[in-house]
Amino acid sequence: MVCTVLKEKDDLTERFEKLCSAEEPLSNNLFITDAFQPDLSPQLVVRKDFVELYDSGKLVARFANDPNAYDSIWTFVKSYVDKEDGKAAFTSYRFARKVVSGILQAMVVLMEVEDKEGFSHSQRVTRLCVEMGKELDLDEKEQALLRESAMLHDVGKIGIEQLMMYTPTRIRIFENMPQDHTVMGAIYLSSIEYLWDVVPAVRSHHERWDGKGYPDGLKQEEIPLFARIIAICDYFDELTHFVTSEWGTGPKTKQEALEMIKVQSGKMFDPKLVEIFLKMMEKKESSDRVEK
Repeated sequence: MVCTVLKEKDDLTERFEKLCSAEEPLSNNLFITDAFQPDLSPQLVVRKDFVELYDSGKLVARFANDPNAYDSIWTFVKSYVDKEDGKAAFTSYRFARKVVSGILQAMVVLMEVEDKEGFSHSQRVTRLCVEMGKELDLDEKEQALLRESAMLHDVGKIGIEQLMMYTPTRIRIFENMPQDHTVMGAIYLSSIEYLWDVVPAVRSHHERWDGKGYPDGLKQEEIPLFARIIAICDYFDELTHFVTSEWGTGPKTKQEALEMIKVQSGKMFDPKLVEIFLKMMEKKESSDRVEK
């Protein structure tokens, strides 16, 4: 909801303007006046002792002009003004999404081990993905979605951690089925309407360019773009920060990791994205040397 104030400022109009400032710029408009004007709709008329909401010339609701009730009045008015907007009801879509996504992102970070600089795996992967997004010249909205998808790519591990704590039998199953976290993450996010657009990247970030990945065996451009980007950044971070029998006794150096990614071009990873990633990392390395 966007407020258009056509009266002298007072406590109520200032409060409404502050609350409306967080709304989408193309949201539905509310006119705020001090006397009813039949050509304006919807319209909030602020009088000395009460506040009235009109729509199409008809009185919808009347409230006492009480500063303690301003937030409640705003909630009602916003829900009414945005009643035709499927993305808004008693709170804005953007705000609700930010809160829900932020909670999940915080849970992911808390689940992960921080490096010496204080960053977790998902945070490091996200930083690389954001840089890739810039290299790919994604627009602002796409970059924001890529960032959110990267931060939530391992959200499915939250449930696995809980199962490992309380169900010993399931531990052995999950140890043999690491792909479960992609499916579980997709199920989590599919249950939250605000985050449906994040589901494809979360579900598919372990798919392979050659079709040998999981959970669906997608290949090449069947794999969502953001999932292909996350796959490369995720693999690089695992190579340089984790110990696993898959690649030896300890973490790889950045150069070793880049060589391993290069070898997997056209196998695990989209070859065009690998080329962009390698050039990006080369530029980063050169920049770091100059700063030193």
